Amino acid sequence: MIAGTGRATGEEQAMPPASGKRIPLTRLARIASYTWSGWGSQPPALLASVSNPGSGDGSAARGEVTRFREVFQPGQAIFSPGYPLVPPERERVRQWNFPVGYNTVYTPRSYESIGFDELRALAESHDITRLAIETRKDQIEKLEWMIKSRDDRHPAADASTRIEWLTEFWRMPDGEQPFATWLREALEDVLVLDAPAFEIRRNRGGEIIGLDIVDGSTIKVLIDDTGRRPQPPAPAYEQVIHGRPWRLLSDTELIYLPRNRRPHKAYGFGPVEQIVLTVNIGLRRQVMQLQHFTEGNVPSGLMSAPDGWSTQQISQYQEWFDSVLAGNTGNRTKLFWGPNGAKYQAFKEAPYKDDFDEWLARIVCYAFSLPPTAFTQQVNRATAQTAQEAALEEGLAPLMGWVKRLVDSVIQKRMGHSDLEFAWSNLRPTDPKDQSAILTSYVRDGIFTVNEARDALSLDPVEGGDAPMFLTAQGPIMLRDTIAPKTGIRAGAASE
Repeated sequence: MIAGTGRATGEEQAMPPASGKRIPLTRLARIASYTWSGWGSQPPALLASVSNPGSGDGSAARGEVTRFREVFQPGQAIFSPGYPLVPPERERVRQWNFPVGYNTVYTPRSYESIGFDELRALAESHDITRLAIETRKDQIEKLEWMIKSRDDRHPAADASTRIEWLTEFWRMPDGEQPFATWLREALEDVLVLDAPAFEIRRNRGGEIIGLDIVDGSTIKVLIDDTGRRPQPPAPAYEQVIHGRPWRLLSDTELIYLPRNRRPHKAYGFGPVEQIVLTVNIGLRRQVMQLQHFTEGNVPSGLMSAPDGWSTQQISQYQEWFDSVLAGNTGNRTKLFWGPNGAKYQAFKEAPYKDDFDEWLARIVCYAFSLPPTAFTQQVNRATAQTAQEAALEEGLAPLMGWVKRLVDSVIQKRMGHSDLEFAWSNLRPTDPKDQSAILTSYVRDGIFTVNEARDALSLDPVEGGDAPMFLTAQGPIMLRDTIAPKTGIRAGAASE
């Protein structure tokens, strides 16, 4: 450095170490810079040239440094960002910054602010939350489903046989419960814990013969050194029973499918966890309302005795008054005369339900995409109907998608039927008026035949109802009659 000029001669030199040797800053910057565009850790030649300036190819190392000088430290520009620090070892990218020794703490959700047991207790104790969960189960249960070919126009030759076998399998996925009951049990862990787990049962030949629902609160999710799910044959899950590690399970033995995963967590984020604070407040609100009836000491009113009455006279009058009116609804409707000077002071009770209760109900219903109309003051009918339809569609679609992903993953990836898929078949509107309008429009425009519309209504076919037609002001016209003349004209033109 030339005194008074602020410029360096040649390479800028770092402060000399105890040995008295100076190390160029360009070499230090290369050591303390991150890899760029997939670069790995620093070349041994560069490390050797810095630790021992007399060895290694220093010019090559400096060339590597100056390759991205225009990016980090262009020219002699001051206040530049400088070179980033380089990691001492080349590491694989981690999906998230998990705690050290994550797998050794075997308690499920041990690093979360709230555990599985607390989530279950909240969902089972708060009335509105439990009603919302059961409502979603009811809505999913009434839907019909089917197994079909992914390419309906060109199905495989044996598709119908395999579809029949898969349909029979999914009628009782665990071999004991029908699909609707089995699905309700699975949705409990989806909506409360967002930790649905299924054990895969196989026969001796390795074929899947059942899917048993496992309590998701007993499953500890394991991770590899990058935060990802370990691939088979390595264990990816560990079941914990009574606080004891019970069994290690690989991905081929257990299906673990949270609906709402987050990039910085190993567990899902269900609706109940999203409104933990609201549910907590709601529980305390319910307890307060219960104590109003069980422990409250505020009467409906207070009567003051006439002046000069003794305590004994007041007690005798109270006993007589109770004997006449207590439990006697007939006498309560009569007019009673009281002693001169007695006065009654009515107390104003706190409301049993107010706007705050409605606000809590709205939050819970919003978390489950349900309309709060059952718990709030009624609005006009059109607005309430629109809100109910929107909430039904918004809330059901994600759950229907989750069920489809679950079944498709089993059918296509684990059973090997990649050309088949699960589908919901009963997606028509449930309102009879809307259904009538849609079917009438389909038949009138020739999209449905009469018998197809009758089949949608579970009615028997009629004779002549299999021919598609469309309605005009002059009457019905068969679709084949409008297509045939055009086909004939085109054939004649082609022959000419």
